[in-house]
Amino acid sequence: MSVHNTGKDLDLQERVSYIHSATKDDEPKDGDYNEAKTPGELEDGALVAGGALNMCSREAMGLFSQYAAIGVIYGMIPALNYPIFNVYLQLEGYQTASYSTLVTLGWSFKVFMGMFSDCFPIFGYRRKSWMLIGWTATMICLSVMTFSSLGDPYCNREKAEERKSRACSKPYSNASVTDLDLFNLSAPDNGSLFIILSMFVSLGYVTAACASDAMVVQYAQREPLAIRGRIQTAI
Repeated sequence: MSVHNTGKDLDLQERVSYIHSATKDDEPKDGDYNEAKTPGELEDGALVAGGALNMCSREAMGLFSQYAAIGVIYGMIPALNYPIFNVYLQLEGYQTASYSTLVTLGWSFKVFMGMFSDCFPIFGYRRKSWMLIGWTATMICLSVMTFSSLGDPYCNREKAEERKSRACSKPYSNASVTDLDLFNLSAPDNGSLFIILSMFVSLGYVTAACASDAMVVQYAQREPLAIRGRIQTAI
């Protein structure tokens, strides 16, 4: 009987010893903590190494110039609606309304452009490549618009002023026979090219804007906690 109990005691001791050794191996060690803790240079609260961006550096100036260009185009392209398409070419109401929609269409796809910038780097660059693509498309479209002629206006206001005629302020159907030569009925057809190019301009600069926004986030992560958000407020 005693021999049987001794065997059980030995078996119990082996199990306890095994459990104790396994538990001891799982306990954290000082070395494990040193490897897992935040590095010393990031103890100031920065999320990513690299240091805060100098606001006077060439890198910062390049980023600021991008947002300056985006602001100019964002305000300029929609502003062409009234003087060019409404007054000069006399487009129909539905055409000018479609122009206002198309030139802001790029912002509706901003989430997808951001995904492309994050997930599909080109030549190893996630931001620079998409910026170059966006600005290249914008520059080409703006150049074509600059060197393309709008043609004659729908109503020649200079000749109308010389004749002291008010034909341009009236519908074509109410114009007198002597004023019919002031009108160019094919003028609205010249607006199609500029509407399409304006839409691609919108897509181009929004692509660059998405990559710029992502770069701003990266710079903000490099800033210490005490000044985090400085780069975001600067733009």
